[in-house]
Amino acid sequence: MIEELFADSTAHFSENTPSAHTDRTFRQYEAWCAKKNQPSLPATADHIAEYVDFMAIENKSATIRRRINSLGTIFRLSKNSDPTKEPEVVLALKRMHRKIGRQQKQATPLTKDILYQLLQCDDDTRGLRDQVLLRLGYETMRRRSEICRLHIW
Repeated sequence: MIEELFADSTAHFSENTPSAHTDRTFRQYEAWCAKKNQPSLPATADHIAEYVDFMAIENKSATIRRRINSLGTIFRLSKNSDPTKEPEVVLALKRMHRKIGRQQKQATPLTKDILYQLLQCDDDTRGLRDQVLLRLGYETMRRRSEICRLHIW
């Protein structure tokens, strides 16, 4: 059913949005509902608040917020009521933030000192390739995924 919702909406979402909603978020939510012997649709605010509390055991707050936002989109697209904005869910998210925090861990920046340590590669083909990729990433401030998608003609 969820695949059908996004089949007509591919022009409205980025390339990864439908798979994030269907494969990861909604399937995890459906599995949790199955364990609780509750239907996944339509959902109630109390049910979603309980799901937030469950996710707070093992997930980071950014992951939980993304999943709840994704579920809200699915509920709206399927023409069901969206309980993710109800007070019970909002309070569950606040409770989750108090319990596990809101901040994400900042990645260590790549400084010149670290770059020079990483550039100690072999002089073979692989070593030279690694040096080029490291310098390219440092000079252009690109993420690993952006470097992987880079096409040089």
